[in-house]
Amino acid sequence: MHFNPDRNRNYVGFHLPPVQLSELDQVRIKLRLSRSELMRQVLTAHLRQLQAAAR
Repeated sequence: MHFNPDRNRNYVGFHLPPVQLSELDQVRIKLRLSRSELMRQVLTAHLRQLQAAAR
């Protein structure tokens, strides 16, 4: 799907194997975060790394 910033759609879906989903849940439970908040933090950190590497 092409990204259109004019659409008000703030949902991104991920399909993960059960093992990865389990590991994700273990981490987020320890950090007391929702899946959404954990993914927001992970994606933000990853984007910052990519931007820093591009400089």
